[in-house]
Amino acid sequence: MALNLFVRSIALNTAIYFSNAFATDYGTAQIAAHTIALNLWLFSAFFIDGYSSSGNILSGKLLGAKDFQGLWKLSKIVSLYGMLVALILIGVGWIFYEPLGILFSKDPDVIFNFKQIFFIVILVQPINGLAFIFDGIFKGMGEMKYLRNVLLSATFLGFIPVLFFFDYLEFELYSVWFAFVVWALVRSLSLIIKFRKMMLPRLEPGT
Repeated sequence: MALNLFVRSIALNTAIYFSNAFATDYGTAQIAAHTIALNLWLFSAFFIDGYSSSGNILSGKLLGAKDFQGLWKLSKIVSLYGMLVALILIGVGWIFYEPLGILFSKDPDVIFNFKQIFFIVILVQPINGLAFIFDGIFKGMGEMKYLRNVLLSATFLGFIPVLFFFDYLEFELYSVWFAFVVWALVRSLSLIIKFRKMMLPRLEPGT
């Protein structure tokens, strides 16, 4: 499990490394704007991560007891709370769209570039929420190998190809954040589909 977590960390840091490297190439204002957006994105993750930790703890207990009904209900409840938090974060992001950037920099070029991409950070919150929630559930279930493979796929088959593709089209900073959207989609969809395949055959009809 520790080895799988280590590999996951490499995949995660690879995505962040490439995002920073490409943003740096776009210019000083772009890397500054990207850094602000990335920090806000990571900061928002902590709000949802609490529910992810709850799923982590309870999913292992329920799986050990073979309480598949309870595990299915847990996924629904924790996902609902995660989505509510994501919606709150979206609301806060829209209300304080420009002030959040000004908290970090008063450079007009930086703020301009930040405003161009921050809407992507805001809109991806529900996708991130589901990815974090099911990531925690799968950790509790001991599915570390699958989590490792999902993050490797999200980074090397999703994030990096999309980043290079849009960079080739000269989308500049949009390239980085389009890649992060795909990265989050691969993670969330892979985990949700896998969880449903694992649970549905074990549930009572009508659940």
